[in-house]
Amino acid sequence: MIRTLVDLLGNFYANNDFTNFEAIARSIQATIPNDPVSLQFLGLVYYRTGRVKDAVRVFDKLVHWRKAPSGAEATAPKPDMPEGDYAVAVCYEAATQRSSKLAQAWYDLGTALLDLRKFKQAIPAFRSALIAQPDSTQTMLAIGRTALTVGDLVAAEESFSRLRELQPNNDEVYLGLARVYRKRRDFVTARACFIRARLLRGNGAGIDNLKKQVPLRVKTG
Repeated sequence: MIRTLVDLLGNFYANNDFTNFEAIARSIQATIPNDPVSLQFLGLVYYRTGRVKDAVRVFDKLVHWRKAPSGAEATAPKPDMPEGDYAVAVCYEAATQRSSKLAQAWYDLGTALLDLRKFKQAIPAFRSALIAQPDSTQTMLAIGRTALTVGDLVAAEESFSRLRELQPNNDEVYLGLARVYRKRRDFVTARACFIRARLLRGNGAGIDNLKKQVPLRVKTG
């Protein structure tokens, strides 16, 4: 039942049917009252339909509520789990399955949280998007930039490095790595990454000017 509801969520979101998307999210929440996935998606649909205050209320509730699963922190469903925890785990697993239609919803959730300056909540949303769509370079870039904003240099370096393997000529990757190493005071490596970014971009701007050209928020589409 849970997986069927999650599949419906994905179908409705892919078709921009926010009315039914909200209805299904509410159904999941009623079935699994402690489920963070459906609550996050309720916040997303509120935001997407202009109910920003309601979205903020939901996201603020999640901060003080049980921790929402996010990538490596998520628990896989196990038969010996308490019924409530098992249902939560199944819901998250279904919502992040490979090639899930909810990959875009997770990404949009991350960008909505960025717009609301809830940076620490945005990172788990982007990580969930990456589980559902592991080759999404825009999501890797979003994680790297957001991790830099909150000062998580380990996550930022990991994300930019992963993206570099896929896009070795992406100037924004090297600019991101330059910022990581500069914050670590590894100025030699930072300079090397900056020079690489400058050559790829084809201009002689300084690193601070380059940084201003790269917005934090990654637009969808």
